[in-house]
Amino acid sequence: MTFLPAAVALPLLVYLYRPLERLLPALDKDRYARRVVAAANTFFHRRFLTIPFAERMLFLPYCLRPRECPTHIDLAEGLLCPDDCALPCQLRTTRQLALNLGYRDARIVVSGRLHKSTGVLRSRDFLIRQIERHRPRGVIGCLCTNDLCEKYLHPRNLAPDGTLGSHGLKVVPQVVLLARPNCRQSTVDWQALQEIIQAHASK
Repeated sequence: MTFLPAAVALPLLVYLYRPLERLLPALDKDRYARRVVAAANTFFHRRFLTIPFAERMLFLPYCLRPRECPTHIDLAEGLLCPDDCALPCQLRTTRQLALNLGYRDARIVVSGRLHKSTGVLRSRDFLIRQIERHRPRGVIGCLCTNDLCEKYLHPRNLAPDGTLGSHGLKVVPQVVLLARPNCRQSTVDWQALQEIIQAHASK
């Protein structure tokens, strides 16, 4: 549907996903999710650029942390970087970039499925709670296509003026997907992510 304008392609892709998933067991979900994100980023891009840094939030996945990371999981705040950590870490650097620009907050999201026994919220519930708490207008999300398909690719989450609409929380999104469908041991285009974090409307 790349030949269609984003305003048409986005709702079609979202509304057709569940029916196609049932009808076509061999559907390439990774490729499909990337088309959805391309359409969504295009559709919401101009509006996102007009949102001041102070009214934006950034959500990063903890699977991008270094393997030797001295993990500290806080049930309410997500993954917290130790102050004395000296490991080279793009995750920490990117989070700090957003905070230095004046972002309302930047959170590292922990997998509630992998840490269920510790009481960590499911990642989607954590994200919604943080949005309810901080009330941003714009959100940048970084995640794998599996998470996108399972948790967010549903018509109830899409509205013309934002996403997560069924919760009364309409935020203007931009999304950067991980390099592989499974977030474990994955990577991301850090330069592309940082460019989106720094993007703003020209005066």
